[in-house]
Amino acid sequence: MAIARTELAGAEGSILKGITSVNVIVGRNGAGKSRFLRALDTALSNDAQTNVRYISPERAGVFQREGSTATNMERDPNWLRHVRRKNQAENFKATSAHLLRELEIVYNRRILETPALRSDPERSFSNDLLRRVSGLLPNLSIQQENSSFVFVSAAGDRVPPDQISSGESEAIALATEILYFFETLHSARFNVLLLDEPDVHLHPDLQARLAHFLLRSVIEVGDANRDRLTVCIATHSTPLICALAPSPFTSIGTKDFQQSVVEQTPSSEQLKKVAPFFGHPLSLTISGDVMLIVEGEDDERLWQQAARTSQGKIRVFPVLATSVDQQTEVEQFSSAMLAAVFDDPVAYSLRDGDGIRDALQPMGVVTRFRLQCYAIENALLTDECLAALGTTWDGFREKAQRWLDEDPGHKDVALVKHLIDSADRLRDTKIKAIRQLVCSIGGTSKPWEVVVGQAIGKLNPSEASASPSALLSYLGENAARVLLS
Repeated sequence: MAIARTELAGAEGSILKGITSVNVIVGRNGAGKSRFLRALDTALSNDAQTNVRYISPERAGVFQREGSTATNMERDPNWLRHVRRKNQAENFKATSAHLLRELEIVYNRRILETPALRSDPERSFSNDLLRRVSGLLPNLSIQQENSSFVFVSAAGDRVPPDQISSGESEAIALATEILYFFETLHSARFNVLLLDEPDVHLHPDLQARLAHFLLRSVIEVGDANRDRLTVCIATHSTPLICALAPSPFTSIGTKDFQQSVVEQTPSSEQLKKVAPFFGHPLSLTISGDVMLIVEGEDDERLWQQAARTSQGKIRVFPVLATSVDQQTEVEQFSSAMLAAVFDDPVAYSLRDGDGIRDALQPMGVVTRFRLQCYAIENALLTDECLAALGTTWDGFREKAQRWLDEDPGHKDVALVKHLIDSADRLRDTKIKAIRQLVCSIGGTSKPWEVVVGQAIGKLNPSEASASPSALLSYLGENAARVLLS
C-alpha cells in the first residue's frame, strides 16, 4: 500500500509543501507555474514509488481516435509523457479519445471482477462515467455506438468531432483524463495528477462545472484511496479557484517569480463562503439567465436539462449549494452582491420540501420557493413523469408488483412495496434510494434527473393540471409560474 505524503519534491529544487488531495497553485502569467509542474513531473516520473500523469496547458487536436497515436502509445510507454511536457501538445485530444476507450475497458473489467458491482443492473460504464462527462456540457452529449463514441447535440443531431467547439472538446478531454487517472490508481504507489491550466478555452461556468466534476471524483474514491493520491492544479482562474475552494480537500499556494518552493494552506472560510456564487459569475451578465440556487448536483443537472428541453422558455442558471446551511449562505451573499451590481436584481432559490409545506419569505432580492414534495426526485411519481415513462400510476403499480414477485430478495423491496401501497405516492417521504429503480421499473434506462428535467421543460403552467398528483402541484404553483415562464 502506498504511503501518504505531505510534500512533493521535483527537479531544479522545486518542492510543493503541505499537500492535500487538491492543491491549487496560483500565479501570474510567466511566474513559472508550468515549469514548476514539469519539474515535479520530471522527478516523480523517475521515482519507482510514484505514479504520475501530467496534463499540458495547451491541448490541441481533435477528440477522435487516430491509428498513429494508438501505435505510439502502445510501442513506447514513455511516448505520452514526453509529448505532454511541451506547452503545446498537438495530439492531446486524440490521446484522450484513445484513453476513453481504455477507460471503458478498465471500468468493465472492474465490474466483472467485483461481484457486488456485477450484480447491480444499474452499474454500467454509460451510467457511471459517460453520463458524468456529458453532464459537463449543456448542449452536447457523448454516447456509445457499437465500439465507438459519438457526439449528439441537444436537438438529437450527430456532430462530427472536428465540428464541436474548442471548449466542449477541451472539457471532454479533461474529464476523460481525470476519470482515467482515478480509475487506474496504482495500489502500491503514490498517485499524482498534474493539471496545467485546465481552465484554458473554457467559459467560466464550465470551469466551475469541471471543478465540481474533479471534486466528485476525489470524494467518491474513498478515504483509503484518497490518502495515496494528490491533484495539483496550476491556474489563475478565479471561477476555477472559487469552485474548488469550498471543499475540505482543497488547499491553495502561490507561485511567485524565481520561487522554487510553494507552500500550500487550506482555503479560507471566507473564500469558501463566497465561492458557490463567484464560481458562476458570467451567466448572470451575458446570457440573461437568472440565478436559481439549488441544493445538490442532482438538482443542478435536472434544471440544466429542464432549460435545454424548454428551448429557451426556462431562463434560469442553476447555482450549486452543497447543503441546506450553504444554501442559506449563498442566498445571503447573492442578495447583497446582486444588489450592489445590478439595477433591478432578480434571483431565485428552490429548496427541498423535507415534509414541510410552509412558504418561505424572500431573503433580500432572492425570491425563495419550497418544493411541495419531499425532494425533487419525488416528482418521478407525478402523472407527467409517469407518462414520460410510458405508464400511469396504476400501470406503474402493476409493473412494480411484478418486479417484487420476480426479485423478492432485492435490498429495496420494502420501500418499493411501501410506495405502491401508499395513498399519496410517498409525496412527503424520502425515496432517494429507489429513484433510479423507479425509472427502471417504469421501463427506461434514462437517468432519473433527465426524466424529471424533460417533464419540467415541457410543462406549461397555464395549461397544466393542478391535481394533487400533477407535476405543477409538486413544484408548487407559484414556483412553477415564475421559474417556467
